[in-house]
Amino acid sequence: MIRQLEREGSAPQPAVDELERLNARLELRVGRQAEELAAAREELDTLIQSLSHDLRSPLHVIGGFVELLSKHSGHDLGEKGRHYVQRIANATGQMGHMIDEVIAFSRMSLCEMHFAPTDLESLVRKIVHELDAGKGDRRIVWLIGRLPTVRADPTLLRQAILSLASNALRFTRAREVARIQIGVQAGDGELVFFVRDNGASFDMKHREQMFDSVPGPRPSSESRGGAIRLAHVQRIIQRHGGRLWTDAVPDGGATFYFSLPGELAEPQCIPTPQ
Repeated sequence: MIRQLEREGSAPQPAVDELERLNARLELRVGRQAEELAAAREELDTLIQSLSHDLRSPLHVIGGFVELLSKHSGHDLGEKGRHYVQRIANATGQMGHMIDEVIAFSRMSLCEMHFAPTDLESLVRKIVHELDAGKGDRRIVWLIGRLPTVRADPTLLRQAILSLASNALRFTRAREVARIQIGVQAGDGELVFFVRDNGASFDMKHREQMFDSVPGPRPSSESRGGAIRLAHVQRIIQRHGGRLWTDAVPDGGATFYFSLPGELAEPQCIPTPQ
């Protein structure tokens, strides 16, 4: 544009020269900021790895001593003592899972998005097959609707759907027959996906806090989803330009919804409204 103005004589040469100098400074500043951002991301990833190692080390020590105590002195502890030891072991395992979730959440925010056509029906069926492999003697009915192909980051979207499906599987354990439905419906300029189950419910007045990744005391009903895991899902969906929300029926299970912008859907795969 500067050269065009110069050719047309629309701007005096000093003004053109000043614009070129400003443009060069801007390009230099943008380049430096990009380098600083890349360095900051690398430092943060290094910090995450260090924290992961530092947090796991004491857990390994605790777990090792608990195992030794149970193996060599379990018969001297009595029923109550063995119960306490088991609770310590369970808490140690839970802390390890929480560390995994925090690390995954942090790294997910750093990774670059790679959009590609993603067949959600094929993706969901692979996830269901994976989860079914570990169901044991549980009776689980999966109801999978017709799902579209969308432009998305397949790795991140798989993490989100796997987390929601695993969540539904976890909270239907008390049901004689677990029913988990995964489907999609057309919304106002967006696609709305849902994972619905007939498992444990939760108090709707706490639903906003369910997606809060900040640690803190929570009502017992909020444990339904696992705050860090749901915050991870929410972040993935937000990076795709969508949103995540939930609904519940007293003693009738819960439904987790997430939306994607309608323009991400492949034209031939847009579902009809339900």
